[in-house]
Amino acid sequence: ETCLSVLKKLGEEIAPNADIKSLLAEASCVKQMIRNSSIDDMLDLPKLKDSHKIAKISFLSTAIRCSFEMNQVLFAIIICRMVKLSLQHGLHSISADAFSLYGALLTCPIISDFDESYEMGRLALRAIDTLDAFMMKQQVFLFFYGSIAHCKDPLQASAPKLLEGYEAAFALGDMESVTAHLQLYAGVAVWGCGEKLTKAEEIVRIHAKRMLQHKQVVSCKNILIHLQQATELIGLHEDVYSTFLNISEEEFFRQEMNCRGAHTMKLILHTCRMYLAVMRGNMELAAREYESNGAEYQGGIRFIGTITRVFLAGLVGFFVARKQTSDVEKWIHVGVRSMDTMKSWTEDSSWNYEHRLFLLEAEYYFFKGDKHEHLASAKYKQSIAAAKKHKFKNDEGLAAQKAAVFHRHYNRKKEALTNFQHAKACYESWGAEGLVKEIEIKIASLSQ
Repeated sequence: ETCLSVLKKLGEEIAPNADIKSLLAEASCVKQMIRNSSIDDMLDLPKLKDSHKIAKISFLSTAIRCSFEMNQVLFAIIICRMVKLSLQHGLHSISADAFSLYGALLTCPIISDFDESYEMGRLALRAIDTLDAFMMKQQVFLFFYGSIAHCKDPLQASAPKLLEGYEAAFALGDMESVTAHLQLYAGVAVWGCGEKLTKAEEIVRIHAKRMLQHKQVVSCKNILIHLQQATELIGLHEDVYSTFLNISEEEFFRQEMNCRGAHTMKLILHTCRMYLAVMRGNMELAAREYESNGAEYQGGIRFIGTITRVFLAGLVGFFVARKQTSDVEKWIHVGVRSMDTMKSWTEDSSWNYEHRLFLLEAEYYFFKGDKHEHLASAKYKQSIAAAKKHKFKNDEGLAAQKAAVFHRHYNRKKEALTNFQHAKACYESWGAEGLVKEIEIKIASLSQ
């Protein structure tokens, strides 16, 4: 209420009950303003000199940080207002941040304009130099490489850029941005296969220690979630929460689940647990994780966590629908919704999403039964081939593992064994020795 009151005094009134319809109207207004304008056209706009307008965009920039977790609609409307102010009255260094935020906003399902999102991201990157907006570098990098770049560019390429943004944020003492960059880096490095797993684990561990040394306990906690996931995939028998914080993993999980205002951390916890369950083939556990937080698995800015949740939700949906006799329609809806989302993303970046779409389609046809068996088999092969071509060793291994389960279901022992061996080779190459050991148990049972 205080934020809205100050905005009203500055001449930027936003209704306290603003809804999605209001947001779409704001976004449509911005779209009209930038229509037919090139990046060069927008960078040639005059500089903002009006002190009142500078105060306004400065406060909007401050307000946006506190609105992200509290009110997503308000967060999005403030982004649109920052862009409109920049285009109407002149560019400020904060405009670089506004352009990157708007680009990220365009990745949300309610808008989904990936071409314009990418152009706004490129505008923000160039604005850093043009507007001497070096104080905004960490924010621009966060949203461009965290949510926009993979609309078009290989996901793996974002990992080093997120570390660069992290260093820029650390130099400014912006610990909130430091945490966000490290979370996104860890997500891209592990879920997006941006690094060999052992290297990613080493980098995340170093920076978790760095956070603790600077007494940034909250930041450290956020990073430890990813570190625990990496150590389990690698096969290290370590409770990193005990190592760093002197509490057990279960105690950490219980504390954070009961902590008010820790929405993002809770999402990361559930996503990491669900990912581990899926990679280990424990789909029942993955389904329980989804049930505890399923409403959060669709929508929002397309960060790596959003991508991962959509993918995992689809795999869980089709698995449960295949195994259960009750609530089948509910679980098919979960699977098909994820598959449709992945299909729309694939249209803009086949490199990043095609192999995952093929795997979701394979699982869908597996659910459909014997009459669609040949289609499922073909889709598994396509997923494995696409993941290999696009250098996603983790997903190549997962697709081979899923194909092995499919062939085992139809008593094709030879094909199942071949695919489990393929999965093992992928996990070895990735550095996931923890998964290798589990696959070896499945290979041994088939070899008897």
